[in-house]
Amino acid sequence: MTYEALFYDGWADVPAYYLIDGIEGRTAENALANNLDRLIQRAREQLDLSSESVSDLRIRQSIYVLRRDGLVSPRE
Repeated sequence: MTYEALFYDGWADVPAYYLIDGIEGRTAENALANNLDRLIQRAREQLDLSSESVSDLRIRQSIYVLRRDGLVSPRE
């Protein structure tokens, strides 16, 4: 199944979710776990987030995957 991965920029003047990629997996949790490193890199590329300004951990904590009944985060 294909899921949409989002980056939540909660520290911006106007907080927003940004679509960063489509990912595949048996479940949203599985898709996120199998693609997390790639999603961090995609967020850096698409949103111009340098490693000096935003850590991988901060990006990781801001990534969510849409599923039918809500959002999944790496923290779950």
